[in-house]
Amino acid sequence: MAEFWQGAIIFATLFVMMIGLIFTVLPPIPGTLVIWAAAIFYGLVMGWENLGWWIFGILTFLMIVGLVVDVVAGHFGAKLGGASCLAIFIGAVLGLILGIVASLIGTPILGCFAGLVGMVLGVLWIEWKRKGDWDRALRATKGYVAGTAAGVMARFTSGILMLAIFLVKIYGLV
Repeated sequence: MAEFWQGAIIFATLFVMMIGLIFTVLPPIPGTLVIWAAAIFYGLVMGWENLGWWIFGILTFLMIVGLVVDVVAGHFGAKLGGASCLAIFIGAVLGLILGIVASLIGTPILGCFAGLVGMVLGVLWIEWKRKGDWDRALRATKGYVAGTAAGVMARFTSGILMLAIFLVKIYGLV
């Protein structure tokens, strides 16, 4: 019977980790945090000796790196493209509002895409109003989009590494 529960706990943990991996690409929930929380669940239920404090420390480090690089990359790309702090702020607020409204009217997936479109349109609109030049506004928006894409790639890579390290550890390959 104990083997059944151990298998069920591993299945539940991996299921939540896979959902977390999906959320490394979709914006509403930080997926690396979900993966990390699943590792905490596994450690609490199965015992920390099964996971190991070193492995948990590595997972924590990867989670923090994924979150920090995600935030920094978007702002760095926007600044590199010439976007102002006001444009980034308005883009974030507009993205948040459109994301919430679209989630309430439609589905959460629609809300994710509406949020992304709102962010891009917010940066474009403010930069066009500030500079009066579509080319400069588009350059700033492209920088923001490139930085955001780099942040998503960093989050996804961090999530893949976290999942791989967890799998290697629990299946005794280390």
